[in-house]
Amino acid sequence: MRYVDRRGVAPPASLTRSDGAGARELKRARGHYRDKSAGSFAFAAYKGADVAEAMRSLFAGKCAYCESFHSASSPTDVEHYRPKAGVEGDAAHRGYWWLAADWSNLLPSCALCNRRNGLRIAQPGMGRAEVSALAPVTVGKGNLFPIRGRRASGPRGDCEAEDPLLIDPTRRDPARHLEWPQDKLSLLAPRFDGREPDPYGRATIDVLGLNRQDLVEERSRYLGIARVLLANAEFALTAASVLSGAGLQQSLLRFDENLASLKGMCAPDQPYSAMLDAHLNQRLQDLLAQYRALRAQRRASASEASAGERELAEDAVDA
Repeated sequence: MRYVDRRGVAPPASLTRSDGAGARELKRARGHYRDKSAGSFAFAAYKGADVAEAMRSLFAGKCAYCESFHSASSPTDVEHYRPKAGVEGDAAHRGYWWLAADWSNLLPSCALCNRRNGLRIAQPGMGRAEVSALAPVTVGKGNLFPIRGRRASGPRGDCEAEDPLLIDPTRRDPARHLEWPQDKLSLLAPRFDGREPDPYGRATIDVLGLNRQDLVEERSRYLGIARVLLANAEFALTAASVLSGAGLQQSLLRFDENLASLKGMCAPDQPYSAMLDAHLNQRLQDLLAQYRALRAQRRASASEASAGERELAEDAVDA
């Protein structure tokens, strides 16, 4: 999960125009919810084609929560950060119906983050075989929305006072609450403040199942590929430091190719880029510093050689 600035994409017109589908639906919903005994309401405005396109553009086709590419194999769930039709664990709450077509309450989500499912959840220190032997547990957001403050119960309620525990990556920077410790598999963990885990990080991981088996294995596969590219770049740079001529040029070319591939994997629009940044950023910066130092050394050597050649030529003329 990584921070995404919602201002990078224009809000969909169908939800923001005064005569758009969102405004018309909200008016009908207000009438519906005036009846305290009324059942569910058929929300549909958030399903507009311009909403789906804005979601895709904002998150580059990735799930807002787990950073998986999912649109190629399954439809995007337009996820309501504050659930629109009820809150699990609070039977009296009718859901945040007034936010059902509010652009700021919508996120693109894969089905496994958004829906309740029985999945195996990896724990620190486990290998693949140990995870496969676990019993499934029910995870996924569904209508869960844990908070620390007072829950807003209607359009006049103060949503800001709720202090939601679930991280919305367009409101709160996940990097301040989550970390990627070294482990057998690529597990996500809450940051620790002293002995206590960050409550936002802990709740987000648990609710969404961000250490579910298939996700952990896919993240681990991506991390393995990136580490191979990094090792190849390091080897090429080491070779370049002792070579000259054609051998030097070939080593630098291999370095550039591996570095370009690695940077491509770490780009914000790529899957699991927050994980790759956390694991590889420092080593990548060190490698770039070594590369710049090598180039500077080679330029200095070339300048010294040129100066020496000039001196020999001048001596020959004087003689």
